Amino acid sequence: MGATGWSYFVPYEADVSAALQRLRKDVFARGDYVYGNDITDEQAKDVLQRLREKAEKLPEPMRTVYMQTAEKFQGEITSGSVAPGKPKRKPKTIEEVLDFQAESGTHSILDIVGISSKPEFGHITPFPREMLIEVFGSETPNRAQIEEVHSFGSLDDAADRWEGIYIIAYSGGSPSEIFFSGNSGD
Repeated sequence: MGATGWSYFVPYEADVSAALQRLRKDVFARGDYVYGNDITDEQAKDVLQRLREKAEKLPEPMRTVYMQTAEKFQGEITSGSVAPGKPKRKPKTIEEVLDFQAESGTHSILDIVGISSKPEFGHITPFPREMLIEVFGSETPNRAQIEEVHSFGSLDDAADRWEGIYIIAYSGGSPSEIFFSGNSGD
């Protein structure tokens, strides 16, 4: 299937690690992750969107190959062959999901286990200060700015596969939310 990009906004709290763990528990409780051979509707839409966006930037004949892949994937989603179903028993813990999915991953924030000051497998790092200024023109971007930059794919290369970044979003000069973004899964 390939890696899946994901992003989340959560209410701000000074302890970013606690916010990350709270988010992971929430995503687990909602079931918004891949388990077994399943893929969520949101992840399928994300994969299709990314394939189409990449296709638009490529020269021929690669553009045609990417578009054919997107059409094939859309057909598999429609027929149900991409999502044949979850294992019969629902997992009881995040760790159980991660053990079951192993190197396939959950294609969600569940694949991220902690925060690191430097890029590290399975971890989130703060978006670098110099990049905040370069990308947003400020160290204190608001949610709308982050959403806009993210929607254009400008944050896609901010982290390697199985890693992610976080950015503090501001409102009225004060921290208001934490934005988590990354990609994981195979």
